[in-house]
Amino acid sequence: MKLPKPHKKQLEVFKDDHRYKVLNWGRRSGKSTMAGLYTLIEAIKTQGRYFIVAPTYKQAKSIYWNEIIKTLVPKDIINKTHDTELTITLHHIEGEVKLPTGDTIKVKHDPNLPPSTIELKGADNPDSLRGVGLSGVVLDEYAFMKDAKEIWDKILRPALGDRKGWAIFISTPNGTHNVFHELVLRAMDDDDYFYSHATALDNPHFPEDEFEQAREETPEDEFMQEWMADFRSMTTAVYPRFSRNKHLIKPSEIPSEGTDIIGVDFGFSDPFAAVFVRIDKDQNWYIYDEIYEARMTTEQAINVLRDKMGDRHFARILGDSAAATELETFKKVYNLPIVGAKKGKDTIKAGIREINGKLKVREGTGKPKLFVGTNCGNTIREFEAYEYMTNVDAYGERVITETPEDKNNHAMDALRYPVLDHSRHRKQRVKPKRYYDPITGRVLS
Repeated sequence: MKLPKPHKKQLEVFKDDHRYKVLNWGRRSGKSTMAGLYTLIEAIKTQGRYFIVAPTYKQAKSIYWNEIIKTLVPKDIINKTHDTELTITLHHIEGEVKLPTGDTIKVKHDPNLPPSTIELKGADNPDSLRGVGLSGVVLDEYAFMKDAKEIWDKILRPALGDRKGWAIFISTPNGTHNVFHELVLRAMDDDDYFYSHATALDNPHFPEDEFEQAREETPEDEFMQEWMADFRSMTTAVYPRFSRNKHLIKPSEIPSEGTDIIGVDFGFSDPFAAVFVRIDKDQNWYIYDEIYEARMTTEQAINVLRDKMGDRHFARILGDSAAATELETFKKVYNLPIVGAKKGKDTIKAGIREINGKLKVREGTGKPKLFVGTNCGNTIREFEAYEYMTNVDAYGERVITETPEDKNNHAMDALRYPVLDHSRHRKQRVKPKRYYDPITGRVLS
């Protein structure tokens, strides 16, 4: 069979063996072709029934049927097609098959069982999804599906049960107030999921000059969300400048030398959060480690903190000054030199302003002043999920306040303490000593 060879990001999906995969892929990254090719190969490998579900039947037909499925599937393995129901039935297949991934597999379909089918569906007609057993399903543009969670929880997830079928959730972002964003956050932290992020730059078949033209012609927030698959709520994000492409850094790339600081946000029902920061000689900030765990006792938190600190010297350890009991326990009982972060009017606003300043990409270097290690998943998640509260005005319109929501903010608070502390010390100016001639009174120096 002659099938298109997957590009690097697509190949990662093919090679992964997780049952559930979540793909946060931007425009022109090759997601629809990948979804069609993946489903076809699975239908060849394992006899079964497979769905590709788009937000609407019309989208399923225009995107997948005409442009992908009918051109992708080799004619010699097609038993029949149904243009109204958007279904392709394969022949029973037997023998060695060389896959576009480079693997060769032996296939033997049971002639006593129905052959594999690939069916295109629209989430706008949930009844068309009911009452079937599935071997696999792709949910395309999941962020834009109406009643997406209900369709998954009540219809598609049970349909996969008998065969322990797989599922791929794939979409471009649609802000941070939807089920896809929640799923992405879960997939980043849950070992039961495979997570992937890709843009048009990962697709070698898409011209780079077209990508750059789109960058020039598209408003920045829209470009970052649609093309770069960068989660952001266009108006409510506290840190709209945060970008995985600009601010994430591999742990191996973080300088080994610098000034180390820790910020701590106490919690029990809420997570106990700590961020470990290294500041280099050029005043670049690197968040290189984190603690983020709920229901830890003070002793447990201290043990985890000390274990991560190791033998390294920390210039400053700062915690929430409102947590007086915890600060006193850390200092007097466990001999940890933690300091209460100074608070005052508009402290939160000031801290957010300082952090946003560090996130800004400098024209001279093309880089920001703050980086986050890819190992710090909770800090990354909060950078993307931390949002301002909204109210409804007298006209029924949503109004964004200047007060952040009290959630997704534990690592953000822990970071704000050292940022503000460092800012205060930087702004303090020590007045030079003046020496006077005791006779004339003139300033000597």
